[in-house]
Amino acid sequence: MNTRLSRQKGIIVLLFLGWFVSSIDRMFINIAILPIGKELDMDAATFGIVLSIFYLGYTLMQIPGGMLADRYGSKYAIIGTILVFSLFAGLSGVAWSVTSLLVIRFFFGLGEGAFPGAATKLMSENVSPEKRSSAQSVLLVAIVLGGFVASIAGAYFITQLGWRNVYIFLGIIGGIIALLYTLFLRSDKIDNSEIKQQDGKVSITSLLKSPSMWKIMASLFGLYTAIWGLNSWVPSYLMNVRKLNLLDTGIYSSLPAIAGMIGYLVGGWLVDKVFVNRERLLIVFGNLLSAICIFVMFNVEYLTMTILFQNMAAFFLQIAYMGILAVPLKLLPSTIMGSAFGMINTGANLAAFITPAVMGALIQLFNGSYYIAFCYLIVGTILSLIMGLLLGNVRNDFIQSHDGSKTA
Repeated sequence: MNTRLSRQKGIIVLLFLGWFVSSIDRMFINIAILPIGKELDMDAATFGIVLSIFYLGYTLMQIPGGMLADRYGSKYAIIGTILVFSLFAGLSGVAWSVTSLLVIRFFFGLGEGAFPGAATKLMSENVSPEKRSSAQSVLLVAIVLGGFVASIAGAYFITQLGWRNVYIFLGIIGGIIALLYTLFLRSDKIDNSEIKQQDGKVSITSLLKSPSMWKIMASLFGLYTAIWGLNSWVPSYLMNVRKLNLLDTGIYSSLPAIAGMIGYLVGGWLVDKVFVNRERLLIVFGNLLSAICIFVMFNVEYLTMTILFQNMAAFFLQIAYMGILAVPLKLLPSTIMGSAFGMINTGANLAAFITPAVMGALIQLFNGSYYIAFCYLIVGTILSLIMGLLLGNVRNDFIQSHDGSKTA
């Protein structure tokens, strides 16, 4: 028992480091794009495309990456994806034109796209279903912590070292993390009879036939429209509309990461302890409250109130996210978790790919006004809320889809 718990803790630590580094690599562009755009002479539309292109590759790799982890094992999938995305993080520092940056960031996204499914599979192989939401919420803290570091430390190091050197350094750090996984992550699984008893058999075909999975994907698409719209364009809004300098922008942009981190932990606790089998309530109220906060955020006069409501929106968005994520984490077996998480993450990251470019186009279309672009984010939360309401008996849906795939 003690050996199993020690092994679980070791895996959680390694996964935390992996999520943390991947988040820094992914989020650093939101602050680095400001000096990059100036150096490469980008307009708002190009600005948005550069922010989005990573997520095209990232989205395309979600399901294939999860399937690779299910077939060949989570350890090798995780090490491979860290090595690839670290290589292209380093190459980002030598981009010589907008075109070269777009190509590098596309392959950067492809490389990192396999990580979420593989990491979630490794966690689910070693944590029982009723504890997975809480465990995942701890790991997801690494994402927002990485975002916090990318914003505040990234802004500082850009002023000291330049954005190119920071990217090269991030590539080196990723290589070190891959080495740690190689040395300390064992290939064998924990002999956990509790997990084996609760894990059933579900195929990727049955997931694709499940209406609930498509509703979950659509709900995450709407939610991530708001999350990534705020992450990618608020720094520009603070500089261009609120007239802040780069360092102050980095500081203010890092605060929602803290609010989101608290939202992850509170949401993980709520779905495991309070809203068991009532996750829809968290999805609905989290989206509703975040929509209100986003609307207030860009309609108030004082900067302090803008920052306050932005942070409140970040908190409620992550509460809603944990409500959505709890459904597959609790009900699906670890044998299919890589593919399942890759599938639902496709919805999330499709929004991450589309939203920055759409917002850039809207801002340029309306002569630099951010009003319509931020309204677009509210539409995303409404979509997520509606899909949450439409989730029915998900457990029966998964079972019926699986039975149908067996008899077909």
